[in-house]
Amino acid sequence: MRVVRRASVVLSLVLIVAIAVGYLGRRSEVAEVRDERLTRAAEVGAARVDALIESSTVAALSAASPEAAVDAVRQAYPAVSACAGSVDRIFCDGPIAAEIGDVDLTPDNSSTDVTARDDVVVIGVDGDDIALRVIADIDGWAGADDPIVVEASTLEPAPGVGNLVDAGSTRQTSAAVHAAPGTYVIAETSSAVRLPVNEERFYFVVAALALILFLLAGTTLIVEQRSLRERATFDGLTGLANRSEFERRAVEMLAGAERTGKSVCMLLFDLNGFKQINDTWGHAAGDEVLRVVGRRLAAAVRDGDLVARWGGDEFVAMMPGIAAEEMGVRRARQIAELVGGRTRVDGVSESLRVKVSVGVAIWPNHANSLDGLLEAADDAMYRAKREGIATVLADARPDEPADALVPTA
Repeated sequence: MRVVRRASVVLSLVLIVAIAVGYLGRRSEVAEVRDERLTRAAEVGAARVDALIESSTVAALSAASPEAAVDAVRQAYPAVSACAGSVDRIFCDGPIAAEIGDVDLTPDNSSTDVTARDDVVVIGVDGDDIALRVIADIDGWAGADDPIVVEASTLEPAPGVGNLVDAGSTRQTSAAVHAAPGTYVIAETSSAVRLPVNEERFYFVVAALALILFLLAGTTLIVEQRSLRERATFDGLTGLANRSEFERRAVEMLAGAERTGKSVCMLLFDLNGFKQINDTWGHAAGDEVLRVVGRRLAAAVRDGDLVARWGGDEFVAMMPGIAAEEMGVRRARQIAELVGGRTRVDGVSESLRVKVSVGVAIWPNHANSLDGLLEAADDAMYRAKREGIATVLADARPDEPADALVPTA
């Protein structure tokens, strides 16, 4: 199962990365299409202005009257307004013809003249007898629903004609009007890149599912790893540190005591009559007794003390800072009284009496190594059991070798 969970984490990560790459790639495609449409809009706008200027020039030169000149332009471009004038009269027509009132129709010698007014381009052509002015709403050429805005301008774009550039929240490009040098058509749209709603929703849903899978697989794997670590560290029955964890932490405790010059007291506990409890009331009752003893022992020691289940019905405790042998024996006796006593167990009609034998050993008085300290406490504990008393202090062991503070394999 662990392999499956790890594979799920890896696959979900791969899926998240693939979705991110796909999403960014799709956004890049949409951006390229937007830029192509923007460039095309500017080029088409410039081409339309070119064609309008050429048509207006032909109309101004060939029309016999202002009405004929305006009609020729309007037939070719119904969306524009035009105004033509001769020496004796002026004629205007078109959807925005009212704006032509500000245009001077006095004939002059110039062939073409293009100026920009907001999004409206004014085209002026002087024929032999007719002055023609055409107003074109360039913005309207892009379409009301098109997000691209097309405008005419006589100001040359700062980044250069034909370049794509971001200007604030917009992206724009431009194209030159060849029939009117110095006139440009600028196309702009929002610089934000957005996918179609359905695609955005698809990427969001798939990414959310991949993230949920990753979180579930990752959380499960973390919980499993923590459970494995706890099983390798703590005793499953009592919740105390197990033997291997005790040995690891005990080595660290003795090393710290050696650096600071402090002593450490070790207590080794054994439950008297535990086999009889198992034989009489069953292993379930025995397990409950071990749990009760573990809780009592953990509550009886100080915060900095180390308590563990050594194995079977044996428990061990290390208490740093206790140097006097009398203090160690007194603490062992106090803890034995707190741990022992009557214990109620489910399924057992009578309370069970728990008695404890404790062996006491002081480091470095009785040993110079962890193994030696355990052996000294173990010998003292068995003497206490044989003599039928609660606690026994270990014998001094002046011959104990000063080997490394590590448990032997």
